[in-house]
Amino acid sequence: MTEIWGSLFIFLVCPIIGGLPLIDWINYLVTGRKLSQLGTGNIGVTAAFYHGGKLVGILAVISEAAKGIIVIFLTRLFFPTGSTWELLALIALVVGRYWLGKGAGTTNVFWGLIVHDFVAVFLTSIISGISFTIFREKSTGRLVGLFLLALILTLRRPHDSGYIISAIALACLLGAIFQKIADDLDLPEASVNNESKTMFRFFRGDRSIQTLDDNLASSKVGQKAATLADLKRAGYPIPRGWILPPGDDPQPLIESLNPDINHPLVVRSSAIGEDSETASSAGQYTTILNVINRENLAAAILSCQTSYNSPNAVNYRLDRGQENTAMAVLIQEQIRGVFSGVAFSRDPINPLSLDVVIEALPGDATRVVSGRVTPESYRVNLEENIIIGAGDIPPAIIQQVANLCRQLETLDHGIPQDIEWTHDGRKLWLLQCRPITNLQPIWTRKIAAE
Repeated sequence: MTEIWGSLFIFLVCPIIGGLPLIDWINYLVTGRKLSQLGTGNIGVTAAFYHGGKLVGILAVISEAAKGIIVIFLTRLFFPTGSTWELLALIALVVGRYWLGKGAGTTNVFWGLIVHDFVAVFLTSIISGISFTIFREKSTGRLVGLFLLALILTLRRPHDSGYIISAIALACLLGAIFQKIADDLDLPEASVNNESKTMFRFFRGDRSIQTLDDNLASSKVGQKAATLADLKRAGYPIPRGWILPPGDDPQPLIESLNPDINHPLVVRSSAIGEDSETASSAGQYTTILNVINRENLAAAILSCQTSYNSPNAVNYRLDRGQENTAMAVLIQEQIRGVFSGVAFSRDPINPLSLDVVIEALPGDATRVVSGRVTPESYRVNLEENIIIGAGDIPPAIIQQVANLCRQLETLDHGIPQDIEWTHDGRKLWLLQCRPITNLQPIWTRKIAAE
């Protein structure tokens, strides 16, 4: 009968314990704000430190550690110490943490396993630390750590098939959740104190700060940043830029940059799924210009991240059947444009036209994309080398923009392109490039603004 009650506890109560939003409650009691409505919306230990401060962060660590420890001790009321049921209890805890709390439960498992098998955790931590120095990349280090955890637990019970299966299942479950949420914020290494943060940044090495000079994966940093990185490495005129992947601690990046009034930065979204061939998420996320100090930069990053969960953005994705994924942040040097605009390698109103369509104004690109000022409109027939339209923009710049736009179309296998550009009086800069997702005659300047 005891085992029956124990089974009910593990499969019914443990998931509920795992899903309790204790961190959100703690942050609300101390600061009056809900973590689920701040930043990326993650309810984890690092988010508690970042948004709630040191006290909230410490209480968050204690609360999440307590879940794992309590579950193990309660399981021992029904089953022998160190049994397979303790691993099953942790699996149920993780399921609840992910299902109800949208977190990986790393802190819960870490402290639960310390009570379950301290030696296995100690050996895993030592060898995993060595693996970080080899791979110097967080996601790879995590997977190596999970593999080592399953291996060491298995080696300590080589003749217990049920225990071996449970250990492998726990590691695989955590690994699958890590892939789903990309960068879970619930990492004790990144949150306990400044010393551990510094060590973790060392282990991550140069990869801790990604730039547009790197080979970026759209599945990790969004299509916008990945496309600009590809074009920059191909020699196109892209302003220097840095990437903050979803869930990463922004502080190392903030500390590496030093914007001022003469060298401002712009903070932009690069959401996963944004600017694809079938969806743009146009105009849904916040862009912050004229960032001139680190305090402004930190606030701008948070504002950009928060915009991913704004009601308009959520409804936009829902209406278009887009998945809720995550927001990477793109930070670039801000170009002081003398002439700026948008351009389409094919006429969005008339798909049969071969003209490049350009809208532009004197000044920076925000005047055009804001939709508040009527821009000058130009059409360029590259086959006949004819520019239709007149205004303040020099014809040589219009021609240069048209050539660039058509080159980018050719580079993308003939897919029509929508670009944002600026000219600083000496050089033409490419600020954004994405496929035109709809060539039906519904284009308006509002879509260009988005």
